[in-house]
Amino acid sequence: MMKKNEILKYLSDIFETKVKDTDKVSKLPNFDSIIILQIMNLAKTIYKKNIDAQRIANCKKISEIIDLII
Repeated sequence: MMKKNEILKYLSDIFETKVKDTDKVSKLPNFDSIIILQIMNLAKTIYKKNIDAQRIANCKKISEIIDLII
């Protein structure tokens, strides 16, 4: 649970707005290639995970992005 809250905080910083795990990615401002690269970088540098950009782009909700990172 702590890890999920920590990731939510990082994602809020990336999206520059408070995000919840139930948020739909399509409703968030500026979900573009720059955001995807920032999420990939977060996953790699903090959580030591390599995530493909297309997998992030296919996510419909913030919770799906969190599941990729965890």
